[in-house]
Amino acid sequence: MDLLEKLVIPPSENHVLLVEYILIISLLLFIPFISMVLGASFISTYFNKKGSQTGDKLYLRFAKDVIEKLTISRSAELGLGAIPAASILFAYAQLLYASKSITISIMMLSIVLFMIAFVFIYRYRNSFQVIRLLDSVKGMVGENQNANAEINKLEQNVLNTNRLAFNTGKWLLFTAAYIFVGTRALAGNPARWADVGNILQVIFSWQTIFDFLAFLSIAGTITGAAILFFFFSWNKGVKDMDENYSKFVKKFAGGMTLFSAAIFPLAVSISYMFLPASAQSQSVFFYFILVLVLALILCNYIYAMVKNSDTQPAALVFGLIITLILLNIVKDQSALGSAIEPQLIITIKAADEMEKEAKSKTISSSGVDAQLIYNTKCIACHKFDLKVVGPPYQQSVPKYNGDVNKLAEFIYNPQKIDAAYPPMPNQGLKKKEAQAMAKWLIDQVKKP
Repeated sequence: MDLLEKLVIPPSENHVLLVEYILIISLLLFIPFISMVLGASFISTYFNKKGSQTGDKLYLRFAKDVIEKLTISRSAELGLGAIPAASILFAYAQLLYASKSITISIMMLSIVLFMIAFVFIYRYRNSFQVIRLLDSVKGMVGENQNANAEINKLEQNVLNTNRLAFNTGKWLLFTAAYIFVGTRALAGNPARWADVGNILQVIFSWQTIFDFLAFLSIAGTITGAAILFFFFSWNKGVKDMDENYSKFVKKFAGGMTLFSAAIFPLAVSISYMFLPASAQSQSVFFYFILVLVLALILCNYIYAMVKNSDTQPAALVFGLIITLILLNIVKDQSALGSAIEPQLIITIKAADEMEKEAKSKTISSSGVDAQLIYNTKCIACHKFDLKVVGPPYQQSVPKYNGDVNKLAEFIYNPQKIDAAYPPMPNQGLKKKEAQAMAKWLIDQVKKP
């Protein structure tokens, strides 16, 4: 966390909105992806075990196809997983800058767990490519029983070796998702920041539990819809599917999508009820209603698709689910913005102070003796605590709020400001001298 604090700078007032947009986009990439990978992992485990117990090749094939299709590719792990996760972490770290909450530390832990889980899961996914290669070798050796037996043994060893890694990755992913949901809930509830001092208080929280149930319902919805989309629509679907396999996939994925989508309105409603008062606003309620309306429309589309056993609308349903996730993210971020508004004021103030400090540090005064300039050009009209011809510095310099460049510009090209005093004559200083003089004056006024 100390390292992250050094890397993160607070956003200025102009940049807060940009950070919020980046956060929404990153969540829109990340949440559907981890939902599909999580759903595919549990489905693949279940049907792989069932296929091994029954010897049914249909189950074994589905276990392989679902993990290969829904994890998409290794580049997706980076583009939809690792990069958005890092963006989310840095966005929250900026918005909650100096909040004295453990939110960011725990979120960092969840991101690390996500990365480790991805490594294990994609290692298991790659094992199927090895098996396909070994199957092609089987075709080359023909009826050689000894060779085929060795290849079968090797295939089993590959699966067994990676199965443990896969199970580890699956549960790490589940744990990471739960903690991630919990930290987002904590981030939007500043009243708990001072009371929550360890991860157990995040895990054993009703808000975390109900938010995670809402996440699981949307994860089940998008996983089922993604199976229908990638198996039947995307890039002409999965090849070599016979009628029996096709019916099985439609029945399982359709039922899963419909069941999860039907639960989602209830789950998101309960989650909404647990929002803290500070997060409530008209815009949050508006987006909540939009989410419910779209969820009901989605349920009707899914029901018609399942009832007619028609996968033609699969792309439309998948798109509607992505839109539903987007609206839900916007609702959550609107609630976050309302809840942390006082914190944002502190963050913006910290950003302004850092900007002023950075500006003052960029000024080069090497070779300029500001004390000498004061003694030869300024002292006749100005003192620090007494009015002479001009106002005392203790009165005039603080008006610049530490802005060295602004004060330097006045010294370089003075203009009449206060009617109670005569205009300051141009002293013929160079810009470098004016900047050095401005910094010296501000530093002198700051001294007790």
